[in-house]
Amino acid sequence: MTTRVGDPQVWGGGMRVVPLKLLDDITAAAVLRRTAPGIPDPDGRQAVELARRLGGLPLALHLAGVYLTSPFARWHSFADYRRALDSGQAAVTELDAVRSDAWATVSRTWELALDALAEQGVDRAREVLYLLACFAPTTPIPMAMLASSVSEQILRALAEMALIDAVPVPGGLPDLTLHPVVADTCRARMTTDISIPELAVRLVGTTAEALEIERPADWPHWEKLIPHVEALLTWAAPHLGTPALLSLSQVAGRAHYSLWLIGNREGAGGEGIARLLLAAASRLGDLHPEAIEARHVLGVTLVARGRNREAEDLFRAVLEDRRSVLGDGDPRTLLTRDQLIGAIMAQGRYGEAEQMYRDLIADQEAFLGPEHTDTLTTIVDLAWSVGMRGDAEQAADLCRRALEVDRRVLGDEHPRTLDAWADLAHWTNEGGAHQDAEALSAQVVNTLSRVLGADHPLTLTSRATLARTLAALGRPSPAESMLRDVLATMDRVLGATDARLLTTRRDLANVLAAQGRTHQAERIYRQVLDLQRQHLGPAHPETLKTSRSIALHT
Repeated sequence: MTTRVGDPQVWGGGMRVVPLKLLDDITAAAVLRRTAPGIPDPDGRQAVELARRLGGLPLALHLAGVYLTSPFARWHSFADYRRALDSGQAAVTELDAVRSDAWATVSRTWELALDALAEQGVDRAREVLYLLACFAPTTPIPMAMLASSVSEQILRALAEMALIDAVPVPGGLPDLTLHPVVADTCRARMTTDISIPELAVRLVGTTAEALEIERPADWPHWEKLIPHVEALLTWAAPHLGTPALLSLSQVAGRAHYSLWLIGNREGAGGEGIARLLLAAASRLGDLHPEAIEARHVLGVTLVARGRNREAEDLFRAVLEDRRSVLGDGDPRTLLTRDQLIGAIMAQGRYGEAEQMYRDLIADQEAFLGPEHTDTLTTIVDLAWSVGMRGDAEQAADLCRRALEVDRRVLGDEHPRTLDAWADLAHWTNEGGAHQDAEALSAQVVNTLSRVLGADHPLTLTSRATLARTLAALGRPSPAESMLRDVLATMDRVLGATDARLLTTRRDLANVLAAQGRTHQAERIYRQVLDLQRQHLGPAHPETLKTSRSIALHT
């Protein structure tokens, strides 16, 4: 017999319980391709992604393949079908009217289990299952987020009926997961009655309120929360009332900022949540402060992904709306100015950026105060425009000034303090004080590794600074070893065209050239030059710098 009751104690010692596992991604994708052989999927990834989205449930896989081969299908690829499920454009129970009886059977299985629990006095089991379905399926849902609204008795009952799974967490309460097809079935019934999705938004909001964006100890909690924020943005946001939509937009903005600080800003996930936020917040009206904020968030993502000209245009439009709605002195208006200048800086327009930074700092000091964290951050940004223009000593002085106040106001290990400290080490080395730079860099790297982690982008760039310092001090062998180690990690955690990675590759070429290994150096120089021409442009200062290095060393 088959049953959803998996507790061996229910069946006694004379029975052998054999759990029927779901199909793995590869096998499940093969089911899709066999059921829908005419669907194009050249590299096989679309089938794997859809198979994962359907959770390896054989009936769901079979019906998806049958649907895609139907002449009445609205979607004609594995990827389109998956996006329809993710976005809530189509519930699995409604994708194929011809197969509705089969889907009803799947759904009825869970409904019977819920009915049985209700008969046992577990009255809120259905409501709790629907609540769990609001979050990202197959992604661990933190129990701490649910503790105020869900009893342990209900969760244990749902687990015994195999409707949810518990994921152990060392030293804490278990996380919970829900099968994606269960989630889809539940969500299909919640598009008109939004009380449960709005409860999910409140729980996410309450969890986020307890977290600090700039506290590294909270970053793992943000990483666990972000998939659930994305899920609510994806399927629930179009149905929410204004107060819940406003709350979700605010949480999503903070979640995106935490992602940026954590160091994952180069990943597609950053742009994904930014565009979901923009789509959700647009329901509030184009000039609503949260809708404007959503466009600002997208601009930050565009800069992080190297699309600087596009970001500049977006920030200029956002700045005009910020000034119109909020005024010149609002911190959000000033922040958009800072990000606009950053997009200009990234295009190599250092002189233009320097004057804009000086004007911004004057306004920040007037509106926010000289020791406000945003003012101090802009001073460090100014240092980059000054240093890239050729005045490394002044850049170091600016960083030193900001660092002194950061340490007093924020503490020695705050991310903004660490950023100013890392930049001070960089410009100290660029200014020629290599002995001082070595001591600074070593201290910075040790602290960053402990506080932010060895793979954090700021840790990696600081290690590259230390390697350049070692090379400048005439120690090319340890410099080369460190640069190769840094690049191996950068290749894994940063985008292939990330400016920091390209700079570090050029640093390695410089070290090789200094050792007379010109052929190896030239190969790396030309790889960097090709990418810089493609992504920065042939006239960008960094592209020209690489060209000069080739002429000088090869």
